Amino acid sequence: MKNRITVFTLLLISGSILTGLTFEEPKQDESLDLQTIMRLIYTDMQIINEGIYTENFNLIEQGAAAINEHPPLSDETRALVKKTLGERMPAFGQYDKLVHDTADSLKVAAAERNMESVLDKYQIIQQGCVSCHASFRNEIIRARSVN
Repeated sequence: MKNRITVFTLLLISGSILTGLTFEEPKQDESLDLQTIMRLIYTDMQIINEGIYTENFNLIEQGAAAINEHPPLSDETRALVKKTLGERMPAFGQYDKLVHDTADSLKVAAAERNMESVLDKYQIIQQGCVSCHASFRNEIIRARSVN
């Protein structure tokens, strides 16, 4: 059942991209919880991935821009993450900065139609996300379930 939902979701996203439909994104001034932001970034990475495989640089630019422009963390979520990570919060911030700065560079590489640079930047973003998750995800999930 879970695989069917995943496949359906991916088909829905792909169909929306192909037909030009868009999902209403939260406005920039809206803040969101961390899990929602991660899901948005996951969707953005899928858009970039499709752009890479189809050599559609416009999709790559779109996904990279969306990563860089996601809404901020809600105050409640930010407080929970700070409380949970304590002195390790700067490391969390460094991963965030790495992903955002590299997404900006990825957007530029896509605008320049430089696939080699696109692939390099994409890999850096993936590694940054996975490293951050490996370092903090389970701890933040546990803290969120307690609160």
